[in-house]
Amino acid sequence: MIFLFIAFTDLFSQTELSVIKDVHYCDDTLTKHLLDIYLPVQQNKPAPCIIWIHGGGWGKGHKAEDGGVIDHLKRLLENGYALVSINYRLSSDSIFPACVYDCKTAIRFIKANSTRFNIDSSRIAVAGPSAGGHLAALVGTSAGIKDLEKLSMGNSTSSSRVYAVLDLFGPTDFSQMDIGVPLVPPDSCTHPLAHNHINSPETKLLGCLITDCPGLVKKANPITYITSDDPPFLIVHGSFDCLVSPRNSIILNQALKNNNVPSEFILLNHARHGGREFKTIEMQNIYLDFFNKALYGER
Repeated sequence: MIFLFIAFTDLFSQTELSVIKDVHYCDDTLTKHLLDIYLPVQQNKPAPCIIWIHGGGWGKGHKAEDGGVIDHLKRLLENGYALVSINYRLSSDSIFPACVYDCKTAIRFIKANSTRFNIDSSRIAVAGPSAGGHLAALVGTSAGIKDLEKLSMGNSTSSSRVYAVLDLFGPTDFSQMDIGVPLVPPDSCTHPLAHNHINSPETKLLGCLITDCPGLVKKANPITYITSDDPPFLIVHGSFDCLVSPRNSIILNQALKNNNVPSEFILLNHARHGGREFKTIEMQNIYLDFFNKALYGER
């Protein structure tokens, strides 16, 4: 475990952070079970916390990758939020639902150690891009689903329920991944990613071709578990996304609304699968406003 102190001078006007690197959130020595914690130094009360789940098609990525939690959520740090960025087992290590077990174990760890890190355990949210968006959405809708949680991994008496979800262009229903790919100029995908393929990220995650295992596809779909007591969602997608079609976010948003779950969907015109459009000051202010309302306001 490494403790660092960092002063951000670009956007934060000398905002000081305490950074705790490589914290084990599970009772093992796997590097895939490490997390980093970013805490405002000038924090006189427990901080609300956003747990960031990195992207990478479930098969690559890292908690400290460039373009990750800091680039997307700087404004939250400036406003007194704690950020936690986690590793999780990748599809090259373990197939689904190992990655979900890991995400929920990390949430339970943060809640169980909230006093230690001066975090408000009643104001925990999740966020992530792409595969991380999928896992954030799945964590958000599947609270209490025993098949998607492995309590023996640690802190079994703490809950993995979260209180808000930011889903950035995440997949949802794998059986519909090849539907709704942008084809209208100027946003025309000439070589979209084929998901019903032996080498697709979804196939590697589930360990089966998605057309051959509808039960697993359903189990991995956050829409499957939606109930009216789920937390508020903010879903953001690019209209020119050739890797994960905007339809994934559209059907999730509609399913949430159909079950009376507060959900806001933003379609960024001409934005692709990630990029600077999702990290602008304007978007960061939208993220901040969403979390402030979801974690402090009334539903």
